[in-house]
Amino acid sequence: MLDFEHLIEVSSLDRNELWAGLVYRARRPDHFNPALCCRIEHISEQQFIRYIQVGELELRDEVRLIPEEEVRTLIDGRYQPMHAESLTRIEETASGVLCVRFSYRRDSITDQGGIQADEYLKSAYQQMDRAAIAQIQQLAAEGWSKTLM
Repeated sequence: MLDFEHLIEVSSLDRNELWAGLVYRARRPDHFNPALCCRIEHISEQQFIRYIQVGELELRDEVRLIPEEEVRTLIDGRYQPMHAESLTRIEETASGVLCVRFSYRRDSITDQGGIQADEYLKSAYQQMDRAAIAQIQQLAAEGWSKTLM
């Protein structure tokens, strides 16, 4: 089982802008990764099912929002080809600096031919998360976040 987390400091957004961006990323992962196709099944304001098409594979994520705090996702491995969980949480340091903690727990990928697949996944997740925060900051600077709240 791959289990890791990392933290990204976010200095240019307030909590509302950051939250709007994280919710937008949860609802529209295809906007942040054009290789994905996504559709949403609405359950409530704080919960939805997200179907993500990756090539021939379709994954079903259960997404829960805890307003202004965290986004939780679950791909239930009992019914799908893999198990994966993620937690994206807004944190604030004592000095008032906002950070986002990304936590991941998922089935490991068997090392193939000496390739450290889990280490590659960690690096890829970190890179995608840094790029997503940068994109959220850019979109917020353009004034979009208020329309997504």
